[in-house]
Amino acid sequence: MSTDNPQPPTSPSGGDFTAKPPAPFTTGGPLSAENLVTLNEEIAGMARAGLPLDQGLAALAREMSSGRLQQVTQQLADDLRAGHTLPQAIERQKDRVPNYYAALLAAGIRTGKIGEVLATLTLYARAMAEFRGNALSATLYPSVVLLISFGIFAFMGILIVPKFEQIFMDFKIKLPLITEALILVSRYMVNGILFVPIVVVVVSLVSVRFWLRSSAWGRGVWARIVYALPLVGTLIRSARLAAFTDLLGILVDQSIPLPEAWRLAAEASSDPLLNEGAGKVETELRQGQALGAVLRQQRLVPELIVWMVQFGERQGTLGPTLHHVAEFYRRQMGNRATLIRILLPPLLIIILAGSIGALFIFGMIAPLVALLDALSGGGK
Repeated sequence: MSTDNPQPPTSPSGGDFTAKPPAPFTTGGPLSAENLVTLNEEIAGMARAGLPLDQGLAALAREMSSGRLQQVTQQLADDLRAGHTLPQAIERQKDRVPNYYAALLAAGIRTGKIGEVLATLTLYARAMAEFRGNALSATLYPSVVLLISFGIFAFMGILIVPKFEQIFMDFKIKLPLITEALILVSRYMVNGILFVPIVVVVVSLVSVRFWLRSSAWGRGVWARIVYALPLVGTLIRSARLAAFTDLLGILVDQSIPLPEAWRLAAEASSDPLLNEGAGKVETELRQGQALGAVLRQQRLVPELIVWMVQFGERQGTLGPTLHHVAEFYRRQMGNRATLIRILLPPLLIIILAGSIGALFIFGMIAPLVALLDALSGGGK
């Protein structure tokens, strides 16, 4: 099956829909960024080599191990054999493949730039995978440090502090307030009582999170809370803005109408604030308003993006301008990721080690030293 389409595509996504296509597949979840890169590279390679896509994808599916990517590849091959165009076949996988993918393929076929579009999609998907990897690596080490610190504190409270308590009780030592507090916490740990409020807090936070995710308003509230977090909030916000502006720039570069380009980019974005206001922006763009003016009115993105978009519209360079904005936020995200990865773990270690050490020294060692001093006659 060739990617050539003898008739101009007439649907918004680029396929030649002279007949209504069957209902799309709805089973399974979306492909990961890595799987999307693999699928796109295989399609690009077959297109460059002039291979029939239906046969090539069917052969590729047979070589794959069972999984979501194998299912998508096989269903694409089946749809192409059934006479669907490539954009139509991709669109039928809309629950597994991003909506913008079919639109960009249709634009590439329409303009004769399918190879360029596929190469751009590969770069974009790889960039998304890199973003997620950087964000995960930046937060993983601090999380491990916190978990280990909690484990050390629990170990001391359950195994070490009770032994000191027994010594203090045997010698009937008058204990300072900090020692009594540590012993009380240790008793709660041993009895499991201390973990009850911790579990309640964690369950409450998870419940609130799921409740907020059930509505667009709640997702927006949660996003604002996350974005307000120091360092981590800026990293997440920058990564989402970089991905959104880069994809919007790609769609604009391929001459996809701006209202549709905005909708596709907003749908692909993981930013709830952009998802929430996407409909209003699309409506106003279809009414003929400029994107910069709409963004300034809706306040969905930072002022930098608004100013750059207005400049790009005036100069007729909206696509390159959006890519420039994306590069700025990529650098910002990289800087925040480096800061979190390099500075935060040592800082946490110093703070936590100092806190645990101070509690142990002043709460446990100091009374013991006083006891030894009294037994040796040092107090005479």
